Amino acid sequence: MKAALFVGGWEGHSPTTFSDWYAELLTANGVEVVVHDTLEPLAHPEDMADVDLITPIWSSARSGHREEFGNMTKPQEDGLLKLIGDGCGLAGWHGHMGDAFRDRPTYHFLIGGQFVAHPPGWPDNLQPVEDYIDYDVTITKPADPIVQGIRSFRLKTEQYYMLVDPSNEVLATTTFSGEHLWWIEGTVIPVVWKRRWDKGRVFYCSIGHELDDLKVPQVTEIIRRGALWAAREPA
Repeated sequence: MKAALFVGGWEGHSPTTFSDWYAELLTANGVEVVVHDTLEPLAHPEDMADVDLITPIWSSARSGHREEFGNMTKPQEDGLLKLIGDGCGLAGWHGHMGDAFRDRPTYHFLIGGQFVAHPPGWPDNLQPVEDYIDYDVTITKPADPIVQGIRSFRLKTEQYYMLVDPSNEVLATTTFSGEHLWWIEGTVIPVVWKRRWDKGRVFYCSIGHELDDLKVPQVTEIIRRGALWAAREPA
């Protein structure tokens, strides 16, 4: 099994730190990992036909950041859609997947959602650690193999408010309080989901602003299982 990691964008989100952790996780599970620091290989899907899993670890542009970011071109998006549609898997987490490539709506159709805010911060703010939210992650489908045996848990980090596709198969959720935005009190937002895209499988987890978030045992196991689930099914 081979996985391709696409690592890049704004270095303020330390994408290579995350990719090192993830590559080690995949390698320990028998996956050969190839890392790209450009999206250009996606424009040539015929050269990636042996890849079973793709993970974008990418930080794209936001108006509040003045640095230049790498965005996805139409040929690269088309190549990604073809690869997943033909059976390659797609897996990822947090903004590296859910807040990437804002100028590509079909990409967000593919992954099943898009980040829009993390109260009390807004999308264009970088929040200090002391302003992170203590919140619960509720396992909603405990019989699913990706979350089976994992109990609901609590953590302190960015709580992602996302626009999501109702066709997602939701495995875990979080409920927002009205402490920072009174009008969203009680709103339930998916945290972990899986979905299909033609012949391909897609997995997403909104947790992961800091590497320590991914090292929370429940999160590590969910991402490990989700990535292996998404990988191309043997012929």
